[in-house]
Amino acid sequence: MADGPRDAAASRRMVQKLLEPPKLSIDRLPVLHTIFERVATACSENLRQYCAAPTTFFVNQIKTGASWDILESYEDAIAAVFYVPEWDANILFGVDRKFVFSLLEATYGADGGETPYDSDRPFSAFEARFAKDVMSVASQSFESAFESVANITFRFERLETKVEFTILGPNDVPVVAAQILFQIMDMGGRMFVLLPQAALYPIRKKLEREHQPVSLPNDPRWTRQMQRGVASTDVKLQAILEKKIMTLGDVTKFEVGQLIQLRTHTSDLISLESGNEPLFRCKPAQAKGAFIVIIEAPINTKEEFIGELLNSPPPTGHKS
Repeated sequence: MADGPRDAAASRRMVQKLLEPPKLSIDRLPVLHTIFERVATACSENLRQYCAAPTTFFVNQIKTGASWDILESYEDAIAAVFYVPEWDANILFGVDRKFVFSLLEATYGADGGETPYDSDRPFSAFEARFAKDVMSVASQSFESAFESVANITFRFERLETKVEFTILGPNDVPVVAAQILFQIMDMGGRMFVLLPQAALYPIRKKLEREHQPVSLPNDPRWTRQMQRGVASTDVKLQAILEKKIMTLGDVTKFEVGQLIQLRTHTSDLISLESGNEPLFRCKPAQAKGAFIVIIEAPINTKEEFIGELLNSPPPTGHKS
């Protein structure tokens, strides 16, 4: 009879342990690291719609912990709660006060010479809408980065202008928390993302794959601008008829009107070069009374160099 209460307590602890949500080890989820790195890159690209100044997003840390403990360090932040129906879970995106003010300053023409305004006052309605748009961009980037693992959709639920430890519910839950540092000019701040571990546990095997590809769609506007910029680059081309090695003494004896003898067959001697780099093999021709060159084939300098080595006679040596 004396062992009865102890056995009952042990049974309750065993049941509670079985009912606990599973724990994840971040070190065993390399794909999740890659996903957050892609999110950081996509945020930097997608925020060009707000400001022209270059931005930098850097994944500072990814860790597991209790939601209440992690949220205590973001009391100066504003957060957006999204619902993911595929996981039946809420995901939290947040940015701190310095992030919001730094991006606002840069968006409206600040040069970074002055520290952005920062105080403990509540966020204005405009600042809250601006932060919500930024976090919506981050959630879309997360959707795209996660496509290779699972198709998920983020539905905006609510905006929390004051982050409290119970923002994800009255119960403390195990989460995966990612902190992404943000910098623009000499200003910056923090972005954070909280994912319930229970939502990731069913797909943990996919997140453990070492080389899981994570696709990220390119920004079509930025791609077009890059293509136009590269295509409009000025390139100087030279058509070289023949190269001849001469001594400096021979060159100093050149006179006006002097004839320089070339080899008889010149049809295969013309190369089109840029910056002393041969690009195409050409042959001479005429059109409408003007001399022209016709491009016949590209020049692969590496293959030609190897061919010359293979066809060259072996070096002679002396026997002792």
